[in-house]
Amino acid sequence: MKTINLKLLALAFMATTTVPVIAQEEHAHDAHQAEVTAEASQMTMATIRKLDLDNGKITLKHEAIKNLGMPGMTMVFQIEDKTLFNGLSEGDMVQFKAEKKGTALVVTSLEKMQHKGH
Repeated sequence: MKTINLKLLALAFMATTTVPVIAQEEHAHDAHQAEVTAEASQMTMATIRKLDLDNGKITLKHEAIKNLGMPGMTMVFQIEDKTLFNGLSEGDMVQFKAEKKGTALVVTSLEKMQHKGH
């Protein structure tokens, strides 16, 4: 009888200490996933320096691109969807998202910023 009581006591102890640990691990995973999602969805500010419509390229002077771990600089990006060029001109301020696809950096989203007072 003592052996059964000790086994039940040990089982009850394990159940009460394991559940909070699992809950903490799930919470930490959810928090990390939310951080990754928020970081990936952030837009980066930039100024258009050059548009190359024929080759689907855009030169941007951009702020730090957090999801790529890239500091601010001026560089050329590819654009797969050329409709993103619609309504854009050199000198326009934009917000964009970029991803690394193979060896290329590709703009996946691009929005022209409205000038104050317009």
